Amino acid sequence: MSTCKALIIPADASQPARVDSITADLETLQHLVRGNIEAVSGDDWHFYLNEEGKILGLEPNTRAGAMVLHLTGDLTDVYCGDVVFLGETPDGDEADVPAKLWALLALMECTQPAA
Repeated sequence: MSTCKALIIPADASQPARVDSITADLETLQHLVRGNIEAVSGDDWHFYLNEEGKILGLEPNTRAGAMVLHLTGDLTDVYCGDVVFLGETPDGDEADVPAKLWALLALMECTQPAA
């Protein structure tokens, strides 16, 4: 199993998002989202989150939701808990998170109004 650069976005907005090199295997992904995983897919990216996040009452991940809305123009769900964004190869394998996602998150966080 190779390593990939993943964009990890905590649901707690006071915690910084980060890019980490991870082994994108089931055990690592479950550890990062604190439970069984569910995948949400885009064009050349996807992310994993806790499949029971809503049931467990995990905090909504507003940054992940805002990214999905910006990237797809549609937001049909509330994503709860920490998320792990990765890239995707043409044949569906895990890959490094596309740089555009990290840049988008950085732009979104720079333009947030001060609390």
